Amino acid sequence: MHSIEVRKKFIEFFLSKEHSFVPSSSVVPTDDPTLLFANAGMNQFKPIFLGQVKPEVKRAVNSQKCIRAGGKHNDLEEVGKDGYHHTFFEMLGNWSFGDYYKKEAISWAWELLTEVYKLDKTRLHATVHDSDMESFELWKTLTDINPAHITYHGDKDNFWEMGDTGPCGPCSEIHYDRGEDSCEKAGVPGHICAVNGDCSRYIEIWNLVFIQYNRNTDGELQPLDSVYVDTGAGLERICQILQGVSSNYDTDLFQVLIQEISRLSNTTYTQETGVSHRVIADHIRSLCFALADGGFPSNEGRGYVLRRILRRAARHGRLLGFAEPFLWKLVDILVQQMGGHFTELNGKADFIKMVIKAEEERFNKTLDTGLQKFNEFREVSDKLISGKDAFMLYDTFGFPLDLTQILAEEHGMEVDTHGFEEEMQKQKERARAASKFAQNLADTDWIELSPCSETVFVGYEHFIAQCRICRYSLADDSSLQLILDKTPFYAESGGQIADTGRISSHDFEIEITDVKKSPEGIIHIGRLILGMISNTPAEAVIADSLRRDTARNHTATHILHKALRECLGDAVQQKGSLVSPDYLRFDFTHVKALSPEELRAVENRVNEIIRENRPVMTEEMELETAKSIGATALFGEKYSERVRVVSVQDFSKELCGGTHVNASGELGLFKIVSESSSAAGIRRIEAVTGRQAYKKTLELEDSIKELAVILNSNPAQVLQKAESLVAHVQTQALEIKNLKDRLIGFELQDLIATARDQGAYKLITSILKDDTDLQSYRDVLASKLQGTIAILFSKSGESVSVICAVSKDLTSQCHAGKIIQKLSAELGGKGGGRPDFAMGGGKESDKLDALIHRLPELISG
Repeated sequence: MHSIEVRKKFIEFFLSKEHSFVPSSSVVPTDDPTLLFANAGMNQFKPIFLGQVKPEVKRAVNSQKCIRAGGKHNDLEEVGKDGYHHTFFEMLGNWSFGDYYKKEAISWAWELLTEVYKLDKTRLHATVHDSDMESFELWKTLTDINPAHITYHGDKDNFWEMGDTGPCGPCSEIHYDRGEDSCEKAGVPGHICAVNGDCSRYIEIWNLVFIQYNRNTDGELQPLDSVYVDTGAGLERICQILQGVSSNYDTDLFQVLIQEISRLSNTTYTQETGVSHRVIADHIRSLCFALADGGFPSNEGRGYVLRRILRRAARHGRLLGFAEPFLWKLVDILVQQMGGHFTELNGKADFIKMVIKAEEERFNKTLDTGLQKFNEFREVSDKLISGKDAFMLYDTFGFPLDLTQILAEEHGMEVDTHGFEEEMQKQKERARAASKFAQNLADTDWIELSPCSETVFVGYEHFIAQCRICRYSLADDSSLQLILDKTPFYAESGGQIADTGRISSHDFEIEITDVKKSPEGIIHIGRLILGMISNTPAEAVIADSLRRDTARNHTATHILHKALRECLGDAVQQKGSLVSPDYLRFDFTHVKALSPEELRAVENRVNEIIRENRPVMTEEMELETAKSIGATALFGEKYSERVRVVSVQDFSKELCGGTHVNASGELGLFKIVSESSSAAGIRRIEAVTGRQAYKKTLELEDSIKELAVILNSNPAQVLQKAESLVAHVQTQALEIKNLKDRLIGFELQDLIATARDQGAYKLITSILKDDTDLQSYRDVLASKLQGTIAILFSKSGESVSVICAVSKDLTSQCHAGKIIQKLSAELGGKGGGRPDFAMGGGKESDKLDALIHRLPELISG
């Protein structure tokens, strides 16, 4: 039975039992920080078992993608050595969330295995937990399994727990007897084949977990209100049995890949000599699914695990004779094989191939020289590779620590892992001290496509350029970094953000989202949309409208700078700027906030220059020449001997490498949005031009019209109407406050009459109606009390608020703030205040009645 049919029959069987199909969750978890990868079918249902969410369905079935590599469940180093260890596998499963339980789970499992898959009943065995007599009897009465094949086992094999605490319960496992010939320990003295034994004769194919307890922090088991069924059946193992082979790797799930590996390497696969074939076939599955779900090779976390998997596969490729990248050639076969069910693979083959190929090229480039370096270290010491040397192999040649350990083991050596970790920590500290982007580029391994000395920037004159990709690399966040021979893209500098756009050819299309300058050249950052990267002729096109908006805002900063100096004085100096398509930000020296009149004067001056439509000119000249003609340079900025001067005719001249309009009139309109403090002695203006300024004007106009409707006025009279309304509201608010104070005064007179004599003072206490504003009682209490302490409570839901007022003549004996601290603590909250008045509260309203009886005790205490 083909694996596609095995998976299909499992899902269809449980659909016929009124289950809902739930797609596999991503193998890269997005909402569970405790997991590197999804490693079991129950991962996506964990919040249900923990009682955090309610299930959307009562019964579920699916086939979950799983990776077990890194972390607690790590089979990476075992893969390839036998026929059943994998980093990637599929877990078929069915679930019940408070619906059916043991009876149905056991009978349906037996029905599927024996009637649908038609497994030999005489070869099936069932295990149950020592305490689970119910499951034992169900196996005997509901199925025709050989009773002798039902056995009890302990916690190690038949009790499932999510963690040290939480949902747990007994499980019943189904094992298959592959026959005496499958025992690799035949002839070993004292060995006896057994279920849950230490040989390969009996293999577990399905685990039925019955979640019925919660283990608390004391280790005690408490019955759950609802019980759950969580089952998991390994697709690879079921296929092995149904296809009559002795290894998972002999099933169709792997053989298509293994045969292609054999063809590409011109080698023959056998069980005895096929370790490398098995490693590669397994690892390409993990890589494809992880990359399709958003994973990416890097030097940290799950990214580091993926890089280890890829480099382990690449090194085993070397053992098969591959000298060039080859893993990427297996991607299409896997997508074709698995994409029918896991549709997330479809459409991502080009991206997956690009990432894998780039990683292989990066690794291959350093592997040979790294092996030479390893042999040099071996000559120094034939017993130990020092931590420093192991880290050099990692840092300089890209050797994961485990690869160095494998090489060392092959030569009877060990690796100083503690010393390696110390070197790694030093590297992290150095990295933190460096610029993030500069550090990333310094660590970049470029893939050369064609020679390129320096990128020619043509973006001042052209928005489109014919170009070629000289070299590229893949960053840890899956973005591309490209260097072109010619570019119209402006790289972020001088406060101006970078251009965005696209680079395309017959072979590929790349979206560019950022551009930066570095010692390497102009770095274009983006992502591959279609195809695969090549050095074929391409066209680079920037986003036209965004560039024009950015140019408007950049020219506006120059005009604004000059206008500020005219209106506020020559002491104004630019201290920073941000120029984007949406707005501009300009920081400048000034000791105080600009008045509304000063802001209006600056804004008017800028708009005068815009209306005059003055030419904006650029010219390159010697630095000293630029200074001699009055060009403004930024204080503290370093300039080369030859500079670019941007001039607004007869108004401003500045040294600038940014992009600008051809005439000031292209700005259209300039509007200041805000003026604020950036730092001590530094003011900040944010403003908009062009389309954004027109949009801002429309928004203000619409707001005034809407306000006029609300005020039952016309736009021209909105201000007068609003002023009149505010004055009326203030008058009414004062009247309402006076009325409230009078009402509170009447209420307090009644409360004062209920005061209880405590000897040294009188005590007033009351629970006022819910949601009463207790603070409004403060002023009235202060004027009414004499020789009295008043404590008033009010509820709001489960919360309680409390105030305490102590008359002036008692504050030397009793402190309101300290009384409130005690009361709030009793209510599970906090509070405090002055000697004569304090406020507080808590959330334990059920303690209020008892607390009121203890007030004299708490006050005197």
